[in-house]
Amino acid sequence: MIIALAQINARLGDVDGICDRIAEQAKLAEEAGANLMCTPSPLFSGILPGTLVESADFMHDLICGLERVAAQVSPICLVPAVVSCAGSQLFEVFMLKEGRVIPARTLMAQRRTGDPDEVWGPPVFDVDGVRIGVTFDIERDMDRVPTGTDLMIYFQVGGFDPTDAATAGVAAVSEGRFCDLAQRSRRWIACMAPVGSFDEATYTGGSFVMDDNGRVVAAAPCFEEGLAVQEVLRGQVLPAVSQHELPVFYREGWMWEALVAYLRDNLAARGWTRAAVLLCGDLPSSLAAVLAVDALGSRNVVGVMVERGRIFTPAQEAAEQRRLRLARELAANLHIALAERTAPGTDELAAEEGVSSAALAEQAAAAAEQLVARTVAAGRAAALVSPLTKTDYALVGGRLPEPYLGDIAPFGDVYLTHLEFLARYRNGVSPVVPASLVTLNAVEERMRAVLAATARSLAALPGYADQVAACLEHLEATQVDSILDAHVDRNQGAGEIASAALPADAVRLLLMQVRAGESVRRMLPPAAIVSARSFAERGWPQALAWSDLGREKDVEPRTVEGLVAAEIARFEERAPEAGERIRGEIIGLIGEMLGLGVEEQEQLQGEEGQRRLQEGFERFEQELRRAMSAGGGRVQPPLMPGQVPPGVDPNSYPFFSDN
Repeated sequence: MIIALAQINARLGDVDGICDRIAEQAKLAEEAGANLMCTPSPLFSGILPGTLVESADFMHDLICGLERVAAQVSPICLVPAVVSCAGSQLFEVFMLKEGRVIPARTLMAQRRTGDPDEVWGPPVFDVDGVRIGVTFDIERDMDRVPTGTDLMIYFQVGGFDPTDAATAGVAAVSEGRFCDLAQRSRRWIACMAPVGSFDEATYTGGSFVMDDNGRVVAAAPCFEEGLAVQEVLRGQVLPAVSQHELPVFYREGWMWEALVAYLRDNLAARGWTRAAVLLCGDLPSSLAAVLAVDALGSRNVVGVMVERGRIFTPAQEAAEQRRLRLARELAANLHIALAERTAPGTDELAAEEGVSSAALAEQAAAAAEQLVARTVAAGRAAALVSPLTKTDYALVGGRLPEPYLGDIAPFGDVYLTHLEFLARYRNGVSPVVPASLVTLNAVEERMRAVLAATARSLAALPGYADQVAACLEHLEATQVDSILDAHVDRNQGAGEIASAALPADAVRLLLMQVRAGESVRRMLPPAAIVSARSFAERGWPQALAWSDLGREKDVEPRTVEGLVAAEIARFEERAPEAGERIRGEIIGLIGEMLGLGVEEQEQLQGEEGQRRLQEGFERFEQELRRAMSAGGGRVQPPLMPGQVPPGVDPNSYPFFSDN
C-alpha cells in the first residue's frame, strides 16, 4: 500500500476551490502509485466553526463537492471535516471511494455497536492488505486500536504552539516526539500536518511518514505546499531521511514563519494585497513592517511616518529626531515607500473643549497620528497593520490603547519582551531592524509607555492613577510579561504568582487590568494564535465584578474535589455509629421474629447478649456444615413445617421449630 499526504493550503471554506485542489493532488498521487491519499483537517471549516456546520446548506454543498471529487479520482481519499453529530461537533473522516462519499467515523461506529457514543473511537479499515487506524489524538488512540493495526494516520487539528514542538510537524522529531509511540506500538505513523493559516490558527506543515522503528522515511516541506508519497512495508528496513536532513525545531524561527503565514493568508482572504504600517521609531512598529514585507513583498508595503508638533524642550526635540531617523533607516533597509506627513494640530481642539491635561493632549496627538496612517492606507487600498502586542492586549483595561487603529495585529499573541528575540532571529537572516531597537533598553522603553497608559486609564479616579504608577514603576519588562504569562497562558492566580521578586500589590493590579479589559479586547484587531492560550481562547464575562486578589498566605485553595473528600471522610467517621444503629435494627428484627420482649431485646443488644448471639451463630454454622456433609453434598428436599435440618438439635435453635 502506498500512501500520499497532500499538504494543501487553500482559503478556509472555499468548497469548490478546495475540491478542485483535492482532485488535482489525487491525480498526482495516482501517478506516483498511491492508492490512499490524505488531506489536512481544517480546510473546509477550520477547527472552531461555530454554528457553521449546523447549516444544512453548508453541509449540502460540502457533500456535493466531495461527491464530484469521488467521481473523478481513483485513489481512496480521506478528507476530514467538522460535522454536527447528536447535538455536538466532531471531526468526521469522509472516505472518497469508488464514486461514493462515506462518513467513515460515524458509519464504523454504528456498525460496531450501534451506540452513538462509539463515534468518538478511532475508525479502522483495510487498504490493499494494510490495517489502518485514523486518529485526531494519537497519544490517546494509539493503544485503543485493535491489535494488528499496521498504520496510524494522525490528522493534526490544533494549530502551532511554540511551547509544544509536537505542533511543528516533522520538526518535532528532532525533539524526540512521535518516535517512542512508533517504537512502543510497533506501528507506522503518517502525520498529516496542515500548512498556512485558517482564521487565527496557523500551521507549519511538515507532514511525514515514520516506520515502526521510529525513523522518518518520507516528509513534506515546512511552511509550503507539498505532496509526500511513501510505500508502507511491514517487516522491512527502508531508506530513511538522515537525522541531519530533518528540520530542527527553533522556537523563534518557527514562530516568525507562522506569523508571516498568518499575515499573508488572512490579508489575502480579506481581499488585501497591500499593507501600511505606522512607523513610530520603536521595536513593535519596526518589526511589524518587517513582517509585512516578508509576507507581501517590499513593493506592497508602505511605511507612514508622522512628524509630531508638540515639541517643547531640547530633550523632546532630540527624541523626535531620533525617532524620525530610525523610521527612515528602517524604510531604507526594507526598500519600502515612506509616506512622510505632519501631525494635524490638536491644541486648538483641546483649548476649545477646555482640556488642559498633558496626558489627554498626548492621547489626542496619538489619535491624530493614527488618523493620518488610516488615511494613507485607505488611499493606497492597503490594510493597516497594528503593532499591538499581547502585553498591550492584556493591559488595555477600560480604554482603547493609543495605537489601536488597525485591521490586523499579528503580534497580538506575542508578549512585548519576546519581540526582542524575534527581532534577533530576523536580523540574523538579514539585518534590517536598526540595531539600537534590538535591545532590552528598547523593550523597557516601550513597556514604560504601556504602563504609563495603564495608569492614565485610571485618571478618572482621584489619586488612583498616581498610586498605580508608583506601584508599577519599579517593575521590569520581563517581570510584567512573566506575570501576564503565568496568569493568561498558565491560568495561575495572584497567590501563585506573587513572590519576593514580584510584589503582591503589583500582581493584583495587573490581574485587575486583565479582567477589566475583557470588553475592550473584543474591539481590537484580530491576532494570530501562537501561544498556549490566546485571548481568543480565554474568554471571561465582560461585566465581571470579581478580580483575582489572591488569598491569605498558607491557606489551601477550596475546591469541589476538596468538598467531596471532606464528605467521604465524614461518612467514614460516622461508619461505626451507623453500623451500631443498623446492628440494633437487625437485632430488633430478629427479636421480633423470635417473639422476644423489649427487655430481652435490650439484653440481646448488650455486650453479653452480643457474645451469646455470636456463639450461637458459630454453632449454627458448624451444625449446618455437618448436616451438609452428612447429606453427601446433595441438595436436600425442602423442609416441611415444623421440620429442622438433619443433624441440627432443635433445642439449641428453637427458631427452626417455632418458625
